[in-house]
Amino acid sequence: MSLTDTPNANRLHITLFGRRNSGKSSLINALTGQDTALVSNTPGTTTDLVSKAMEIQGIGPCLFIDTPGFDDEGELGELRISRTLKAIEKTDIALLLCEDTTFSHEKEILTLLKEKNIPVIPVLNKIDIRENSDHLATYIEEQCKMQPLLISAKEKIGIEQIRQAILEKLPSDFGQQSITGELVTENDLVPVSYTHLTLP
Repeated sequence: MSLTDTPNANRLHITLFGRRNSGKSSLINALTGQDTALVSNTPGTTTDLVSKAMEIQGIGPCLFIDTPGFDDEGELGELRISRTLKAIEKTDIALLLCEDTTFSHEKEILTLLKEKNIPVIPVLNKIDIRENSDHLATYIEEQCKMQPLLISAKEKIGIEQIRQAILEKLPSDFGQQSITGELVTENDLVPVSYTHLTLP
């Protein structure tokens, strides 16, 4: 089985959370190097969970999950938000895209993620067009108690910083899965038969 055939259950699940039009789809495309998610200036373009399995150098097998905006509106919007919240259950590391000083939606998601002990990487996107990036970054740091990464998914600025941040937050048991699963644990003695080995 090749690395690209790795089951999704054995991949690191990295989920992107944020408001509509915060650049989640653009960021997942920048991270994967492919047009994985549909990108548009129209808020609410992502209407369901979009996932992309990738191999990231230094990290290994990952599954990036793009979610609908958690500030969606209307009856359909509520259904999309519920799907976004369900994505928390399968998240190993969260990228939280922050927009401005109206932080109520972000704070709600942040609280839910912390309750599940899910590592969070706050991100301030679109620094190529923002005039108050430094001021906003300071505000986000005060709210999250973590320094946000300043990036531009569109211009591919700061993408390597995100990769490094993911590396730093890898779960301690990530990458320890093997083809034997839980059949063999540390210090178990496994008998090996040499009768079927064909020497070169």
